[in-house]
Amino acid sequence: MELREIIHFPQIGTRLPIHVHPRVAEAEALLAEYVAGHPVLNRYAAKIRQDQSARLVCLWAPQSAGMERILTAAKYVMITYLIDDMIDEGWTEMGAKEMVAGLKRVIAQQKRPETAVEETLADIINPFLDGLGRTFRCRINAALGDWIDSRTTGCAAQETHRMTDEEFLAWRVSDVGYEANIGIAEYAVGCDVSGHEEALRSLKVKAVEHVLVVNDVYSYRREMAKGCADAGILTLWMRRDGISLQRAVYRACELVRALEAEYVAMERELVSREPGMAAYAEALRMLFQGNLAVHASGTRYNGAGFRGNLLRGAWVRLDPDITSVIAYDPGSEGVGEPVPLPPRRAASFCRAR
Repeated sequence: MELREIIHFPQIGTRLPIHVHPRVAEAEALLAEYVAGHPVLNRYAAKIRQDQSARLVCLWAPQSAGMERILTAAKYVMITYLIDDMIDEGWTEMGAKEMVAGLKRVIAQQKRPETAVEETLADIINPFLDGLGRTFRCRINAALGDWIDSRTTGCAAQETHRMTDEEFLAWRVSDVGYEANIGIAEYAVGCDVSGHEEALRSLKVKAVEHVLVVNDVYSYRREMAKGCADAGILTLWMRRDGISLQRAVYRACELVRALEAEYVAMERELVSREPGMAAYAEALRMLFQGNLAVHASGTRYNGAGFRGNLLRGAWVRLDPDITSVIAYDPGSEGVGEPVPLPPRRAASFCRAR
């Protein structure tokens, strides 16, 4: 496929309101200050700024989330993005592929950090995981380890084109997607729902499916340019069903809308049975709405010079360096830019310890 192909993105966006934490500018400034003063991270300041980790967390976090919690979650998102890109591109400065085993052991707390990179990793990941509790630390350590293994061996995506849609989504959810996304959301919210896993599992899975399909759509250009788009749902459909990229994009938009409708119905049913879960169910919804906003209007997946907003639907030129918006589609207007959160209202969260 010619990466400069022009593709139409209809309005993939949610019609549910997307809210951003009112202190988003402060969070972004504080994260930038932290990176600028860090001996390992400062050389990647431009890339970290483009990744918009703090903004992503502020799209997930409720108004009640404090700045310390938001920053800790943003640092965790930032470091996972860096590890992801390190594996894809073999960065020798941040850590070559031969260092991955060491990083994995640090994540699992199987050894003390021995290099500046490992120490940076431990300083960022440990406070985040400590805030989620011992049980979750074990779960996410295992998920991160499996994810690193699958990314470095390249074996996980080889047979994806033979999967059904249901098998593919189940595989993606069982990868690091479930634990990492749910972990970041729960940390940002400040909620411990470890005793409600059975009741919430189906709701969590549906939210993460939404997150992963959106990621597959908006990261396609970036991953294709790096030669690692095999594990996405667009590639699955093109290879398995013999359809064009444009048809795959349309199908993904339909799937995202269907997942959103299913989530809303499941949320309504859950809350009617267990009213105490209402605030947490809303937080999960903010997770996938915020994820959509940062993918469709942010710069990590669309390039540093991106000024468009694909929440509104557009024709775009898929280019290795930037996703260029050719024109908005006036027939697919969406919700536009995220708006500040409304005034705080009472919630029933169990506070994280």
